[in-house]
Amino acid sequence: MITTVYDTYGLGEQGEYEEPFTELNWSVSDSTKTILGYECIMAETDYHGRHWTAWFSPEIPLPDGPWKLCGLPGLILEATDSTGQHSFTATGIENTNQVMYPIYQPKQYDKMKRIDMLKAYAEYRKNSSVISRALIMDTPDGTKIEMVAPKEQKPNTKNIDFLETDYH
Repeated sequence: MITTVYDTYGLGEQGEYEEPFTELNWSVSDSTKTILGYECIMAETDYHGRHWTAWFSPEIPLPDGPWKLCGLPGLILEATDSTGQHSFTATGIENTNQVMYPIYQPKQYDKMKRIDMLKAYAEYRKNSSVISRALIMDTPDGTKIEMVAPKEQKPNTKNIDFLETDYH
């Protein structure tokens, strides 16, 4: 299965890339728990630099889940990475007959590789205060706005990172 991912990676910059989901090799266990009234089974996988524990329900026979987690014989209702930094939990399920319309206009997105998009976004996040200051200080009419230099930022002591860490 291949999916196309659309995302932003800078100040108004948009990219798209295709990604196969053959990398998700799930290990299903005997552990169970109930989520939203559905009996769920635990499964684990390593994906793009993180170890994930997911709970899926065969009672909902859709091989889907949150974010990019998919491929199990039931809908994933909960998923957590091993660091506890990222987690997803279903809070409700509704049936609908509403038509789903595309929300992306592919011609507005630059085709790129997944790793390149993550690196570009990381670079943008690293330098976003400098970029924002430059945009604010140089106004369209040519006037200048004086701004106090930003205080030095504290290092990320919790080492919080993107969902995908394999771009480093």
